[in-house]
Amino acid sequence: MKKIMSIMLVAVMLVTSLFALASCNNSDSDLQYVKDKGELVVGITDYAPMDYKEEGSDEWIGFDADLANEFAKSLGVKCKFIVIDWDYKVSELDTKEIDLIWNGMTATDELDEKIDFSVSYAKNAQVAVVKNGSAVTLDTVKTSTIAVEGGSAGATVAEETVKGTKINKVDDQAKALAEVVAGTSDVAIVDITMAQSLVGKGIYSDLKILEGASYGDEIFAVGLRTGSDIKAELDAFLKAQYANGKMTALVTKYEVGLNTEALK
Repeated sequence: MKKIMSIMLVAVMLVTSLFALASCNNSDSDLQYVKDKGELVVGITDYAPMDYKEEGSDEWIGFDADLANEFAKSLGVKCKFIVIDWDYKVSELDTKEIDLIWNGMTATDELDEKIDFSVSYAKNAQVAVVKNGSAVTLDTVKTSTIAVEGGSAGATVAEETVKGTKINKVDDQAKALAEVVAGTSDVAIVDITMAQSLVGKGIYSDLKILEGASYGDEIFAVGLRTGSDIKAELDAFLKAQYANGKMTALVTKYEVGLNTEALK
């Protein structure tokens, strides 16, 4: 009888341990965390053509925003966009204020040590933008007042490649361009994706990309928490969106260059 009781006790303990282990694994699942709360929180900045609002609208649209909305639907949850301070994007992700950084983010080796990246889906470079008629040349960008988004690839280029002597850091790339429009900065270093979308139009009609001022090749990827199991779902989603032609349709709409080699 004692032997039977001992076997039963061991069995109960084993079942209890298995339930505890399952509970622990479940709590470690980023994917389950998002599904349980019913929303995918995406960190962004105002960055056309990736994430932006049309005048008079409260809806975020753009190449990245449209993809993020579709990805959330594929998970069976709502998509919520939060404007973040780009300098603190990693801490926002780590503290679960956001679940993804999806905002035309350049995948760098430095960031790769702090977060995980999805498969790369687009290509980019940094360019210098000046006013029409500006006296700034390739040789004088360094000594000009340069506007950049703090914590961005443009800021890195201004500091490490151009080695600018006067760098004005602002909240986002749109504000960097606005600095040049206002004349408070001589040049802005921003993503070519954004520059091609905005320069020469609307309030940026008097701006142009400085000929020859292109700095390096970059790739865009979505940022995730280290070890996040959302990555497998996201990578499969991005490749499927390319394979079924939906991502190509967004390229036509928003004029973004795809990283087709990575998406195949």
